[in-house]
Amino acid sequence: MNKLHPFHFISAPNPNILLDERPFHSRANPEREALNLVKDLTVKEGYIFLFMGIGLGYHIEIFKKMYKDAQKATIVAIEKSSQAFTVLVNNKDISFLEGIHLFIDENTRIIESFFRQLNPLSFKGYRIIRLRGAFSSFENYYTELENYFKDLLSGKLSDILTRFTFETLWMKNIVENVPSLIGRRSINSLKNVLDNKPALVIGAGPSLFQQLEVIKPISRHICIIAVDTALEPLLKTGIKPDFIVTLDAQYFNLFDFHHILAGKSQPGEMILIADIVANPGILKYWHGPLFFSVTASKTGNDVNSSIEKYPLMLLLENFFDEIDPLDCGGSVSTTAIELALYLGAQPVMVTGLDLSYTNFMTHVNSSPIFTLYYNKSHRFNTIQSFMLKIIRKRKLQYVKGLGGKDVLSDFVFTNYLKWFAGKKEYSGNVFNVTENGADIPHLKHRNFKELVRNSYLKINKSEWKCEPTQIFSDDISLQFLHTLKDEIISSRKELFDSLKSASETDNFLHKYPFLKNILRVLKSLYPAAASACSHIQLFLNVLERHVDHSIDKIESNRH
Repeated sequence: MNKLHPFHFISAPNPNILLDERPFHSRANPEREALNLVKDLTVKEGYIFLFMGIGLGYHIEIFKKMYKDAQKATIVAIEKSSQAFTVLVNNKDISFLEGIHLFIDENTRIIESFFRQLNPLSFKGYRIIRLRGAFSSFENYYTELENYFKDLLSGKLSDILTRFTFETLWMKNIVENVPSLIGRRSINSLKNVLDNKPALVIGAGPSLFQQLEVIKPISRHICIIAVDTALEPLLKTGIKPDFIVTLDAQYFNLFDFHHILAGKSQPGEMILIADIVANPGILKYWHGPLFFSVTASKTGNDVNSSIEKYPLMLLLENFFDEIDPLDCGGSVSTTAIELALYLGAQPVMVTGLDLSYTNFMTHVNSSPIFTLYYNKSHRFNTIQSFMLKIIRKRKLQYVKGLGGKDVLSDFVFTNYLKWFAGKKEYSGNVFNVTENGADIPHLKHRNFKELVRNSYLKINKSEWKCEPTQIFSDDISLQFLHTLKDEIISSRKELFDSLKSASETDNFLHKYPFLKNILRVLKSLYPAAASACSHIQLFLNVLERHVDHSIDKIESNRH
């Protein structure tokens, strides 16, 4: 039940709402105050205006009178107090609120749900307009909504732009990786290979450094699954993981494998689990055991949600066995946990998953990024200074830590935490043994030494029985590449006509599904068909050259 507040209306010296004698509007001149709030705005279709506090609506009324295109914009007005809104209704004509998305004393979750429906690509800009008197009376409420709106909109836009940036890179990497996959198998061969044996998943969070000497003596007695960024610190400590997970498509991911690619260490029996979009240099120069995987994401949050694979994978699976997907929460660590469960590990312990800036560091000591800045550091510009510069650029926020106190985190890490919040199946199966960091939903925190002691078990790899699955062969790779090339050539001819209408676009994507993601993103970024078409044409030309290069490489290796 809402707490009642002593609201009342006054007519002199100007109509106003008072809360404990505090006015919602300027006592002296509410119309001038309102004008100052809404003047010099760009108002037209594609803009969103968020009014925090309505009061008697002076500012909204002037806004709609001042800008003739106001009806084309998206206007949202939020008033925390139903009592204040009742004062408005009883004392003023409220027809100026027509056409506005109105929320009165609404639960923040309802309003946040409305925000989530907004498509950031449909907006050219936004402004948040605070009614000072109303805002200060319920500052926490309005601030929470304002921060949520900003984070959500920027996060959605960031996701879309990231998707656009990576879309071409992922396709290029898949094509370039095809020659390196010949003679390899998919992760399907490893299904349940651990057969309820324990596994330790190792991330590269700052607190991992405190546990390396504890992990070393037991590393041969438990299955270790490491993310690629943790590989260098582990090797330098004398720990060789059983599995290494890599999925980053970018060039700098090569530095995570410096010891091995530079010949300072041999893969030995370490098994690389490489996503098919991973950097081609890693697959090309990895001479140890390798199984390839494919990342997928759920289209919903319940158990009946379907799994959506990368579009180009659907074409590949016309020639190759269907590859079991690994769900991904946006981080290689989340994929490593999913791999552990796929391998049949029980229990799964996770360390080095800080999801926070422990000791104001971004990664564990001796990780590639740490080494990079350590080599640049000197007494006037220390490693800590470099790390702080990186951290300050992030969208920082505090989250609940393992010890109950808040820890410094950021917007990206909190997105990972939200992903974990949807993983109820982790409860009782996956345990967090990280030394410091965020309190991760559904990952009960346990004492590392105690849990490892209870899980101490000799792993005999010779007993692992891999399921026989299809090998990626020369013939499969060439069939896939030649088919892709034919589709590139055909789609290029039909592309412009496909952008004339939504139905024609749908028909085009049904015929050429490998272009689904990039076409939709480009159409959003470039509403003009000619602009979107020219960008996709350039991309198809580049992709075709990569296809030709991979075909030539396979053909030359055969002879």
